[in-house]
Amino acid sequence: METALDVRAMESMSVGFQKARIILTAAELGIFSKLVAGPKSAGDLCEAYGWDLRGLRILLDALAALELLKKSSESYSVEPRLYGALDPNSDESILPMLLHRARMWKSWSNLTSIVKGDFDMGSFVKMDRSRNDIEAFIGAMEVVGRKRAMRIAKDMNLEGRKNLLDIGGGSGVYSLALLELNPNLAATLFDLSLVIEITRERIARTKFAHRISYVEGDFNTDELPTGHDTVLLSAIIHINGRERNRSLFSKAHQALEPKGLLIIRDYVMDESRISPKDGAVFAVNMLVATREGNTYTFREIYEDLILAGFRNIKVIRVGDQMDQIITALK
Repeated sequence: METALDVRAMESMSVGFQKARIILTAAELGIFSKLVAGPKSAGDLCEAYGWDLRGLRILLDALAALELLKKSSESYSVEPRLYGALDPNSDESILPMLLHRARMWKSWSNLTSIVKGDFDMGSFVKMDRSRNDIEAFIGAMEVVGRKRAMRIAKDMNLEGRKNLLDIGGGSGVYSLALLELNPNLAATLFDLSLVIEITRERIARTKFAHRISYVEGDFNTDELPTGHDTVLLSAIIHINGRERNRSLFSKAHQALEPKGLLIIRDYVMDESRISPKDGAVFAVNMLVATREGNTYTFREIYEDLILAGFRNIKVIRVGDQMDQIITALK
């Protein structure tokens, strides 16, 4: 009986891509955004955008069967309970995450060739990402991170600390959570120029704009700004191999004032490397999307921090998501 259950579970997982592809295609075509404004028929959409009527009708019916759309006669609309999630102008919109995952689909499609060793990962990684790609990624990280950031930030004791350097800060969602909880804290976001441009526009609309400054740069090749008592590496170390992480930790050490605090948020794997489960799956995402990225055990992170000069290294938060926290002191 256990074997039968396991087989059925595996079969179910193996066809999960079908529903995912339906949803991602709808996001790429902007179907949810178009139907939030009001019901439309397949013919209406085809006339407006030049799409194939047979293909669109089949796709819309599948979305209705999945209860993502509502079908009435020949018209389709977004299910009312999903308005906030599928409205591009809503603060709760998940559309950026869906568009980011549509991009991930392309990289995951290379997994077999990568494992066989006959895929040119260097050329793939070097491909320029468009502004739309980066905006989707930043939006996705903000959607995923908003509630989680506040929850995790409560476990970071920054009492008495004044200057936070958020390396590869992306959307700035973790800096914003820490600023919310620490009124005397200011933050510097360090990231690539296009990321900074997009994030600056987003943060300008918040109440924290006057407490955040920006420095453009690449943390793998550029020096980090100094004069900070806290450095945050949130969802960064999985992008790199261990050699690059050692270099990054050394740069973070130099950027910190004496007794400065380093905070790492990421997956922290057990020695078997199969727990947490999501961390093992995420390592595959790094395999298909980066040259050297991976998820790491506490022992590996500890060893690399020691080499960079850090001390008092400990795990202060455990979890099954990318919500584990390691801290270290200069």
